[in-house]
Amino acid sequence: MSTDPSLFILNGCQATAPIMKNSISFEMDNKYWPAYSIVYKNNWPLCGNFYDSDGNMPVKRKTRYLTTDSSCKVSPEGYVPEQIIIEYTPWLTYEDRVKAGLGNVRSFFHLDELPRDKWPSDEVLHAHADNIERKIMTTIDNLPPTAWKRIVLTPPKKVEKYKYQVPEGKGNPRRGKEIHYTISLKPDGSYDIETKMYWVQKYTEKWN
Repeated sequence: MSTDPSLFILNGCQATAPIMKNSISFEMDNKYWPAYSIVYKNNWPLCGNFYDSDGNMPVKRKTRYLTTDSSCKVSPEGYVPEQIIIEYTPWLTYEDRVKAGLGNVRSFFHLDELPRDKWPSDEVLHAHADNIERKIMTTIDNLPPTAWKRIVLTPPKKVEKYKYQVPEGKGNPRRGKEIHYTISLKPDGSYDIETKMYWVQKYTEKWN
């Protein structure tokens, strides 16, 4: 029976398993909810689960802040950044944004209450959405520097920690391991970080 040469690395007279690639992902668990949502500075790495209106992925968000994102699968798969810096602050819930005049076009124009043929033109809707986005970014810009909190992840240390451990669950060993951070943000300003390691899921052909 032949052996797939990609499964082994010859080291002198010994055959050893290759170093398995590691992928990194993280998610934020907002314990401030429902009193506050969370906004993040847009300094996250490229995230494979971010996509644009045409479905292209991965893409980099163009805004200065992330107001709807709470998780990231670092792209490309198998890339381990030296550091991941997460800067965040509690902010308005969507309901509070609506009260402050920062709601989306659906709430501003009451689109759910109108038949489609009564909606404003696409030009009007897009212009309003762009204007609201600018207002949101400016509002966040004006938050005091002391409002922001900072978390620094060092993925290479986790790679070293899990080097000889077997991942949880079922998956595709050929695609390597996924080290996943769950970061719980607490209302008192503290946070907890839990890490687990899984096989990259065999049914996941792309980050999603």
